[in-house]
Formats: sequence, C-alpha cells, structure tokens
Amino acid sequence: MEPDSVSAPPPAFSRQRSRLGGAALDAVSLSEQGLSWGFDIARLATTVGFDVAAAALRATAGHAERVGGGLNPLASTLRNFEDVVGVAHVATRVGQDAVHSFSKASLTAARSSLEASGAREGELLRLALGEEASESLLTVIEMVRRFCAPMAGVPLPRLIAAARAWNAVQQAGAEVRLTLGPAPLSAELPEHAERWMRFAAASFGSAFLAGMADGISLAPAIRARAVAASGGGAGEQALASAQVTGSVKVLSFVEHSSEIFVPGYMVAVDYEVGCVVVALRGTSSARDALVDLVCEPTELELGGLRGFAHGGMLRAAQHLARPLAEAAHRGLEELTRSSAPGDDTVPPRASPPVARPRVVLCGHSLGAGVAALIAALWRDSGEMPCEVQCVAFACPQVLDASLSQALCNHTTSIVLGDDLVPRLSLSTVQDLREAFLRLNDPQAFHLPADLGTDALLALASQSSENRVRLAAAHTSLRAAGARVDAGRLFPAGRIIILPVAANTISLSSTARGPQDGGHADVDELRLSQDMASAHMPGRYIKALQEATGRNAASDPLL
Repeated sequence: MEPDSVSAPPPAFSRQRSRLGGAALDAVSLSEQGLSWGFDIARLATTVGFDVAAAALRATAGHAERVGGGLNPLASTLRNFEDVVGVAHVATRVGQDAVHSFSKASLTAARSSLEASGAREGELLRLALGEEASESLLTVIEMVRRFCAPMAGVPLPRLIAAARAWNAVQQAGAEVRLTLGPAPLSAELPEHAERWMRFAAASFGSAFLAGMADGISLAPAIRARAVAASGGGAGEQALASAQVTGSVKVLSFVEHSSEIFVPGYMVAVDYEVGCVVVALRGTSSARDALVDLVCEPTELELGGLRGFAHGGMLRAAQHLARPLAEAAHRGLEELTRSSAPGDDTVPPRASPPVARPRVVLCGHSLGAGVAALIAALWRDSGEMPCEVQCVAFACPQVLDASLSQALCNHTTSIVLGDDLVPRLSLSTVQDLREAFLRLNDPQAFHLPADLGTDALLALASQSSENRVRLAAAHTSLRAAGARVDAGRLFPAGRIIILPVAANTISLSSTARGPQDGGHADVDELRLSQDMASAHMPGRYIKALQEATGRNAASDPLL
C-alpha cells in the first residue's frame, strides 16, 4: 500500500503566509532602525547626564578648595564622588552596549529566519499602497541606498566644501568655453512657443494658480474667479489663470488622478491656431514625484531603433497614450466640423481654420517628458492621421542620445539657463557624487593633490586669472571618472537654450536670444544660485516674451 501523499498547501494560503512573513520582516527592519536610534539617543543622554554631574561636583570641589585655602575634607569627598560618577558612567555604558548587542543579535536572528522562509521586504508598503506604488517606492529606496553608500564616510562639512569647489570649476569651465570657444548659434523658437507654455501652465489648474504663470501674484486667482462667476468650468478657469486667450474649447481636463503614473492633463481645441492641444501637467503631487524618481533607464524601441527611456515617465506615457489619442481624435473632428460653411456651433475665432489641422503636445517638467514620449509613441504607431508636434519646456532627461536625436523632426526641448531639471538624471547625480568623492580625497583615486577641494577653493579665492586653471581642473576631474557613461539620458528632440542675462559672459546682443543647444549643454548638473528658480513656469514665460518681443498685455494671441 502506497503511503499517503502530503498535499501542498493551497496557493491562497501560501500567499497569505508570504505576506505575513514579509510584514514581520518589515517590522524587524523598523525595529532594527528604532533600536539603533534609541540606543544612540540613550548613549547621548547618558553622556550628557554624567558629564553634567561630574562638572557640578568638580566646580563645587574647586570652590571648596578656594574657600578653605587648599585641599580640605569637603573638597576631598567631592573629588571622590566625581571619581564614583566616572566609574558609574563607564558601567552604565558597558551595560547599554551589552543590551544593545543582545537585542541586535536577536533581531538579526529573526531576520535570518524570516528570509530563509522566503519572506520579502516591503510587504507593509504593499498592503498600504498597492503593488505598483510600493514596488516603485521600494525601487527608489534601494536606488538611494546604493547612491549614498560610497559617501557614508564623508562628513557633511566636507561634502559642502566639495560642492563649493565643484561650483568654482564648473563656472570657470563655462566662462572659458564662452570666451575662447566658438560663438553659440542662434535658434528659432517654435511658432506660438509662449502660447504652448501657457497651455502647459494651465494644465496645473487654477488651484495651483495655473502653474504660477504670473510668478508670485494673485492675478491668476482673480481671473479664474471671474470666469467661474460667468459659469466657466475648471478647464476654462485654468486657461484664464494662465492667460490663454482667444477661442479655445476644453474637451477634457484632469486635475487630479488617484492612479500612479497618470499625471494630470488638458485636451483642448485651439480654434485660434487651428490645432488640438494636449497639455501634460508637471509635478504637483507625491504620486507625480514618484514618477520622477523611478528614473532607472528602461529599454524602448522606436522605429526599429533600440535604446533607453526614463522608466517612470515611459510608464506614464504608456498609460496615457491611448486615452489621450481618443480625446485628440475628438478634437480633430471638432476642427473638421468647424471648417464647414455655416457652422455656428463653435466659438467665433480671430482667424480662419487651417486646411491641415495638427496636434500639439506640450508640457513643463514632468509633463514635458511624458508629452515627448507620447508624441514618440504616437509617431511610431501611426496613431494620428495628421502632423504631431511636441514642444517640451524644461524637459527632463527621458531618452538616450540616439532616440533623442531621432525625435528632432517633431519635438523641441526648450531649456532656460541653468535649470536643473533638464540636467537631472540618475547618471548626472552619480557624476556629481563621483566628483565630490574625488575632490574630497584625490589621492584615493590616484589624482594629484591640486585637484582636491582645499587646493581648488584656495585657487578660486585668488585672482580671476586662475579661471583657465580651474577650467582645466574641471576637465581633468570629468576625465578621471567623474562622469558615468552607462545609461545616460537627455531631453527629447532638438534642444534650444534660452540664456539668462546674468549667466551670459561676453556675449553679443544677438547671442542673448535663443541658441541651438546639444547634449553637451545638458550633460552635467550645474550648481548655481539660479538652478532651481530657473525651472519655474513664470520664468519660462518671461524668457519667451523677452526672446520674441511679445507682451502679454498687448498681444491678443496668448
């Protein structure tokens, strides 16, 4: 007779056991962190307490000696108590260390047992946030751990000093290139560039003051309130906030989404220009920030060309490509219908409809990256029966060099000054880390001492004639490994640089306008006082107005 076979537990039971084990493993990880912090605080409190007691006894004994004219019984007793306090301090620390070691060993044993049983970390996050969001967050956490590990032994003041030195050599390198290198070539902005930037700002919604298109001002809220009072919806209020004027019909406007990898957007028919506008919203929530941070390159094929794309933004583009295509098709039908003689169902417009309607995608920051990828996906699949153009403002690094170049015929990325976002990626942040490590300890990387932080800061504090030497140091550090070649990404398509007047060095008046840019212009994070503020939508609008000579108060087509 055959022995009874032992049946395997049902899948649901195995999954439940795995989840419970994972939750227990997460609890152990939290306990380990709490144990470390708790004992650090306890040691600090113990040291402070005993040091205060010893100092009080020492001061009292000293006073007793001065009053008594030298060593006396009271002073001697107090000195003995001070010694007792010192012994008690040592004994307490030994006890704390012993308890800490025992507790740590117990938690380590529990972790080993749970890992051996197949438990996986992050189960509490999965239960709280769902599978997709938790996996993305865990990926980001692991990426941050890997990034920070090499710098763990470098004190914060030394990292700050390295940042100052790196800023000095970067600025010197930029100045030397501008003064000694070839003059930058002027570039022509896409037609209606400021209008597309205002649509991108409108996608933030009036609650966000339409992307702060006016900078710090209440005017957008006042305009939105006036539109609301006349019966305008959320989309119309957002357009008014961003000062998008003329005949525009909003087909779809999503300000907030409960899904991850689905940023907000607006789809509208612009009768003034004769096109459908698809505007993608920039980062405005924690979910959006997670899309930004899931930045490890992901494989992508476009038109038979294989390469890499920003992982989080590609997922967002893939989520939105189909629903936005359907909305854009409805918009194209609106434009075709509006072209028929005697059609009075659409708002009056300042100019007649064009014979060949088109779709314009635009966005700022995260919205620019997702818009560029959607345009690429549409072009690759033949989704649109018309011309598709993308104007991406402050576009993040979303495609590798070859795929980015392949989009030049339909996508333009516009970058203002030292804006950090078009230069921010996993690779450029790793570059910055490697530069700091080399500056902090050049000998560890077989570099001369004059490439160290202190030497370069001393050089920068001397004469301006040292700019060439500082620029050479920048080149040497980059060549010595302060540049990670693998997985480098760039803004999509053609790149146009809008210089900021304060950052231009010996440029002619004609060179202060839009300039043709390339991958070298966005291949490195530039540390400057303007790197964050240059990213604001209002700054882009102002720069576009200066570049084109437009004025929002007098130009009817904004």
